[in-house]
Amino acid sequence: MVKMANWVVRSLMRTSTTGLMKKQRYNPNKIFMVGSLRPLIRRTSSNNEEGFSLMEIMVVLAIIAVLSSISMPAMRGFAASRRLNTSARAIVDTLTFARDMAITERTTHLVIFDVDNNRYWLASSETFDAQNPSASVGQTSNTAAASTTAAANGQQVTISRTGGVMGIPHPLNQGISITSIVTSHDGITQQIISGVDYVFFSPTAASEDTIVYLTNANNKVVAISVEGATGRSRVEQMSPEQIQTLGLGDINNGK
Repeated sequence: MVKMANWVVRSLMRTSTTGLMKKQRYNPNKIFMVGSLRPLIRRTSSNNEEGFSLMEIMVVLAIIAVLSSISMPAMRGFAASRRLNTSARAIVDTLTFARDMAITERTTHLVIFDVDNNRYWLASSETFDAQNPSASVGQTSNTAAASTTAAANGQQVTISRTGGVMGIPHPLNQGISITSIVTSHDGITQQIISGVDYVFFSPTAASEDTIVYLTNANNKVVAISVEGATGRSRVEQMSPEQIQTLGLGDINNGK
């Protein structure tokens, strides 16, 4: 019994000593780690409070001003070129639509160009007068008018795709102008720089060889070509050499 009591006492003493040593090793480390972070926190706070000097702000503003003065002309040129290409693409879409409708409805369709007012619109052979092309503005075809009358009377009709666009003028984008139109009506090639001209599409999709030149404020020029045999149209960017050779810059400056 005495031996067992002594063994229990020694075990308790070893346990107490081990726990005390663990506490002694842990607490100093913990205090040291917490204390070591305080100078770092103080240094970080002090650096954030410094901010920027007036000279640094002035240098940044000067750099921004220089970059803006360099980039603004380029941005204006990009915007002008984009408006030119957008106008050319819209005309090509209208020409393609007129060709498709001529085939579908078996009726000649035309695209009228008002060179002086820089606008264009869709027309049909029913509303077009070659002696007075401008008269087709605002006029719908007889087919569309008949469809409207029949619909008002409650009759069943076939809706024409040209009903909402026939005779409605489409102005070009700001700063874009029709410089000239080179056409070959009745086999005679001529250049139109004022007035009204047209491109027609027959029910067989045939047309006349035509080129419509568009110019923007920076004297950039695109050519919209219509192939007479097929009636297909495309857009071509004109180089400065081509513009000079064709004299398009002089025509545009004279307007």
